[in-house]
Amino acid sequence: MAHRPIALLLGGLALLAGPPASYAQEAATVAQPPARRLPYAQVAVVDIPTILQQATAMRTIQQQLDVQKDQLQRDVAQQQEGLRQAEQELARLRQTVAVEEFDRKRTEFETQVSATGRALQERTRRLDIAFNQARNSVINTLDQVIAEVAKESGATLVISRQFIVYQSGAAGDITAEVLERLNGRLPQVTVSVPPPT
Repeated sequence: MAHRPIALLLGGLALLAGPPASYAQEAATVAQPPARRLPYAQVAVVDIPTILQQATAMRTIQQQLDVQKDQLQRDVAQQQEGLRQAEQELARLRQTVAVEEFDRKRTEFETQVSATGRALQERTRRLDIAFNQARNSVINTLDQVIAEVAKESGATLVISRQFIVYQSGAAGDITAEVLERLNGRLPQVTVSVPPPT
């Protein structure tokens, strides 16, 4: 009899704690709305690296960049030759002028070397900016063309080919059409090198 109040107390605590776990899970399952089914995606595939390699606009950009790089290499070679001659002259002066005069000439030479290096870095930076701007104009147009072709073909999702592990056949591949339309819309891009700052 002495244990009965304890049993009643434990039973009351169990009621306060809530229903058993299995009952709570069933109640939660019933209370949840049914899962919403998403529509199936109509998938198109495009080979972006191939398009960027074969696009006429990208080829014109590369040709212009090659011309700029060739000119830069010629200019650098000419500057290096000038610095080499200045260094030889400095070595010759070491034997014929006073120490103060030689130190002044050496400082001038070192300043010239530093300035040449900075000018080369600045010119390379401007070439990089020009190339990236030209490439971005191609990519922006490519994005628009992909969206248009996808919409016209009824695709709701476009995946770049390099992310596909397996594909059966060439179904849904819009690469050729995108490349043709990109070439028609953007046959060339002019690389504009910004002026020195």
